[in-house]
Amino acid sequence: MSETKAKKPIFKKWWFWVIVVVVVLAIGGAVGGGSSNGSDSASSAATSQKTQGGDSSKTDGGASSEQKTEKTIELQATATGNGTVIWTKSGSSNTEQFSGSWSKTFTGDETKDLTGVSVTGDVMGGNDQKVTCKVIVNGEEKDSKEATGAAGSAFCTVPLF
Repeated sequence: MSETKAKKPIFKKWWFWVIVVVVVLAIGGAVGGGSSNGSDSASSAATSQKTQGGDSSKTDGGASSEQKTEKTIELQATATGNGTVIWTKSGSSNTEQFSGSWSKTFTGDETKDLTGVSVTGDVMGGNDQKVTCKVIVNGEEKDSKEATGAAGSAFCTVPLF
């Protein structure tokens, strides 16, 4: 005499619905958390603009004052032959090969966490090679270095202001 108990389907068990609710809340928190960062940055940008004397409600000078405060950073590198340039941003590096001269311009938010540029000459080239690097912020040269030799390397840093 064995009695067989009929099993409930999984969706009728209480713990199944607890798991569903937890998963939905976790997904909602992850999605909602990402969008709140955007609104936080928008409100901090508005606060920053007010502390700099700008008023977004002004129609005659609001746009021009934003353009004046936008930061521009240009990284430049030269080599008398072939060269390798490495520019660093947010703890990561980006490498490009070039011949003669190289430059890259960053504006606005692109300038955040930009730390420097390094240039190295062609290792297979002669000892008469020369490499240079420059950092230009808002049209003003902030750092420049030069190096010579087959594996000469120069590193320029971006100011933290």
